[in-house]
Amino acid sequence: MDVRSAAILLECANTGSLGRAALALNMTQPAATRMLKRLEDGYGVPLFHRTTRGVVPTVYGEALLPYAKLVVSEIGNADTVIREMRGASRGLVRVGGVASVVGGFLIAAISEMRRRHPEVQFQIVEELEDRLLEGLKGGEIDIAISPEPYADDEITLAAPEALHDLVVVFARANHPILNRSSVGLEDVAQQDWAMPPSGTPVVREWLRRFHGRSIEPRMPCLVSRSVQVIKSAVMAEDMLCWMPQPLVRMEVEKGEMVRVPVPELDWRRTFRTYRRKKGLMTPSAASLVQCIQRLGEGREDALI
Repeated sequence: MDVRSAAILLECANTGSLGRAALALNMTQPAATRMLKRLEDGYGVPLFHRTTRGVVPTVYGEALLPYAKLVVSEIGNADTVIREMRGASRGLVRVGGVASVVGGFLIAAISEMRRRHPEVQFQIVEELEDRLLEGLKGGEIDIAISPEPYADDEITLAAPEALHDLVVVFARANHPILNRSSVGLEDVAQQDWAMPPSGTPVVREWLRRFHGRSIEPRMPCLVSRSVQVIKSAVMAEDMLCWMPQPLVRMEVEKGEMVRVPVPELDWRRTFRTYRRKKGLMTPSAASLVQCIQRLGEGREDALI
């Protein structure tokens, strides 16, 4: 699979049509058909089902799509690197982070870099840890600041410095649980919760805290990847959430949300900066990593 056949594979999957794929790639349809046929012959399997309505990826085609994305992305990165080195490009950095990092620390690092390189453009992705890993591996982002320790052969550290935040329990200011003199795991286990989806690192850690004490918590009654949705639900209902302190700072200052003191659910997370192990990092991306390092110096024991 070369970059041209990878592009055809992706366009066919995205458009569901060989004709539209050929048009998007400025090719004739017969040429696109021949190239796709050579790709299928090379692997010895059909990559698409041909129907009267177009083409649909087979299980083999679906399996190849992540690799096709990476091929196209890395070729694009190579072009960007050379253009930046020649001074023919303003530079682009695609960086991702979880919500508690994006709004504060990452913006501060970008602001520092813009003072030195005002011509660089930034694309910021705010996501949970699992999606950040997918974005890194798929070549959709260049750098990720994440609390998840990625044990993956395709991912490596971009900077050695560590950052931290603190995840604790929050409720709306008039939640009945705040009237208790003390609150333990058993008490909050029976409350309604608003949480990220099951299987995400935050929920896995949340469950581990309860299961480590042989307690089975009530499963979340509201599930969302959106920080704002979770906060809105907590302020509207008698729900609890488990969030990093920076994300609810404004609501706490306004008196709308209050920290619920549950020491067993105080989680000090460690963040690191990651990149893909293989491939090229653009000069602009490398400059942002340096800004992240400078900003992170001296914060080993400090919270974001």
